[in-house]
Amino acid sequence: MADLTFANLNTALGGSAISASGSSLTIDCSILMGESAIALTDQKVAEFITRLLDATAEAQDTYNDDPANTTKISSYPQPVSGVPFVDAATGDFYVSSTYSFQSRAPLNKAATTAVVA
Repeated sequence: MADLTFANLNTALGGSAISASGSSLTIDCSILMGESAIALTDQKVAEFITRLLDATAEAQDTYNDDPANTTKISSYPQPVSGVPFVDAATGDFYVSSTYSFQSRAPLNKAATTAVVA
């Protein structure tokens, strides 16, 4: 079955955000999130996940646009955003976005793949 590679995702992030060594995968948060330092106590999980899913959606579009990839995937859709609103306390504008992810998961979770479009 088809799926993105970590190299596909790394390319969508600019080519140097992800590195692999043995069984460890490292994501450079200065590239992914523009952060100069990250601590395990930082409340930035939502930002991390949304930026990662934005990159996977971009990588999927690039993958599907490549004629060499005859099997198209649809596991990483763009987010669906609601109507912008103003935070009355700060005056800042926000929008709620819903991200989704689909996978084809057999009973053997180690064989999970992307969903074919």
